[in-house]
Amino acid sequence: MSLREWLIAIGTLVIIGIVVDGIRRMRRARKESMAISSGMGAGDLKESPLDDDYNPELPNGGARIVSRGNLEERGYVTRDTSESDGFDDEVEPETGWGAIDDEPQESVQVQVPSRPEQPEPLAEPEPEPEPVVEPAAEPPVVTSEVEEDTARREPAAPRGNQPLAGANRPEAREVLVINVLSRSGEEFSGPVLKKLFEACGLEHGDLDIYHRHEGSDTTTPVQFSVANAVEPGTFRPQDLATMKTPGISFFMSLPGPSNAMQAFDFMLETAQTVVRNMGGELKDERRSVMTPQTIEHCRQRIREFERKQRSHRA
Repeated sequence: MSLREWLIAIGTLVIIGIVVDGIRRMRRARKESMAISSGMGAGDLKESPLDDDYNPELPNGGARIVSRGNLEERGYVTRDTSESDGFDDEVEPETGWGAIDDEPQESVQVQVPSRPEQPEPLAEPEPEPEPVVEPAAEPPVVTSEVEEDTARREPAAPRGNQPLAGANRPEAREVLVINVLSRSGEEFSGPVLKKLFEACGLEHGDLDIYHRHEGSDTTTPVQFSVANAVEPGTFRPQDLATMKTPGISFFMSLPGPSNAMQAFDFMLETAQTVVRNMGGELKDERRSVMTPQTIEHCRQRIREFERKQRSHRA
């Protein structure tokens, strides 16, 4: 036999010896363990009477899934049609213990914790005196730019042969609308509206609505008008003392004012004056919230209208 074959044979014998020795050691350790257990009386132990019926599950509470067109219909704006604009089932908690068999059991005393002492009730604080509520005064009138412009006007001359306010409005090709609507469950008072309108230079006139001219003379161009949001949309003088309305509509017709951008700013300022003094909200012609973007869009419509006017003249 060659040296290589001798080495393989010797290595095989060594491996077999290691395996046999390991098996022998395992059997010896098992016998010693059994002997120790038997010496401690492990074979005399009985099964626990609780093993069969013990319920390890805990109770589970679980989470319970538990308009412009309306103004035209009323006749406030005469449209010039010759031009157009660009499971939960609750689980009862289980006791967690099964039935105990009849084998004698050692009595176990369970010490129930004593109920915690209830804290003494705190003395109730003395009620604070109720504040004295003064009777609500009439809403103050806030001075605005349009009111300052009204104050600078010359005193109105006797009407004589002058037309009614708003009677000289031309046919409209563009109409800008701002609505002021009262909050839910509230209404605007007629006398307060009248006071605000007059402070802002509006005058009752044609069609039983209010109009603001560029001057105290009603022959000057109309800047804008105000109508009642409730049909028929009028402010009749004999009804103003008791009138209540949920909203009003400001509208400006183009062509009309000599300075359309200023007229729009005055109309917006007057609408904001009503909001500041009487509450309510600014809405556009579709009765959506009047945002800064909406206001800028109205100004852009004015610029576009004036641009078309200049191009027609050219």
